[in-house]
Amino acid sequence: MSRIIFEQLTPGMITDEDIYALSGQLLIPKGVALTSNMLDLLQLYSIRSIRIQDEWSSSPLEAVSPEDKHYLGQNIAGFNSKLVEEARVKRIQEIKEYKKNYSQGLEYFQVSINHLVSKNTELDIDTILNQTLSLLGPKAPGSTVLEMLVYMKEYDTSVYAHSMNVSLLCNMLAHWLDFNEDDCHMAAACGMFHDIGKLAIPSQIIQKPGPLTPRERTIVNTHAEKGYQMLSEYNVNKTVRLSALMHHEKCDGSGYPQRLKDDQIDRFAKLVAICDIYNAMTSDRPYRKAMSPFTVIDHFEKEGLRKFDTQAILVFLKNTTNTYLNCPVRLSNGMVGHVVFINNEHLGRPTVQCGSEFIDLSKRSDLYIAEMLPVV
Repeated sequence: MSRIIFEQLTPGMITDEDIYALSGQLLIPKGVALTSNMLDLLQLYSIRSIRIQDEWSSSPLEAVSPEDKHYLGQNIAGFNSKLVEEARVKRIQEIKEYKKNYSQGLEYFQVSINHLVSKNTELDIDTILNQTLSLLGPKAPGSTVLEMLVYMKEYDTSVYAHSMNVSLLCNMLAHWLDFNEDDCHMAAACGMFHDIGKLAIPSQIIQKPGPLTPRERTIVNTHAEKGYQMLSEYNVNKTVRLSALMHHEKCDGSGYPQRLKDDQIDRFAKLVAICDIYNAMTSDRPYRKAMSPFTVIDHFEKEGLRKFDTQAILVFLKNTTNTYLNCPVRLSNGMVGHVVFINNEHLGRPTVQCGSEFIDLSKRSDLYIAEMLPVV
């Protein structure tokens, strides 16, 4: 490998080391072909030199004639354009397939729960979960779930879709926390059935296109106890029942229905609490539009550290923001760009590149990420 100074770096060179900012944040991993955007990032963080794989070092290119260099440059540009187009087509097919499987899983879950409520069938948790967990795909759980949920917005207002999303997110968070496979499966089950009590709440309240009255809010808040009671009738695992009962409890005692604190709250219910709020706030509701993940993360940073399990919320926030690195976004002023740097001191306020401009949102209180944009 060769160490190349910044002025001699060109797009296409392949990194031979992980490249970090002074803060310790990973900017570019080893084995990545540099792009013009990455070069701008290196310049932004004053990276003066990096190690490049030998086959892409400057010395072998000295033997190439000017004519061959020009030809090589043209073909690299054409090759990259072809790769980009092929990746775009593949991505569209992946999204279509995921949406198809998501819709089928959602329909199966809804039918199963409706039969359960009507007392027409037994509750087969494993079959329902296997249908849902198949959506995790071959990637790491976080990358698949968080990427694809951006494309599932048409299902946001459904109680069933929310429950399925929370199930996937709970499984993702359990993996991030290094739970064993049985516990990851349990986390998904707790997320799947946490809101089942809402089926006992009048739909005109659940779907009300506006703020709830104090009386309506009191009625909605009974869904935790109603869910526990419903699941108890079917002799469902105690942990799943407790998550239905406790997913609105907060570690500082400010939650409901029992105002429990810290260790009084079931550990799986603590995961559900985080994923429930995250999915609810990043989804459309009858009375408001979805917030961007970074807006929700900013909210968690300001108010959540005392309300939620410390380890779980920190792991959730760090891994979620890292998943969105390089994702396209729209800022509150309408500018479009992509996330290029995660600020570990302010996870909800990353640096966004808009054209040639780098905007550090941790220093711009007048701006925020208003929307995550689909990749294709």
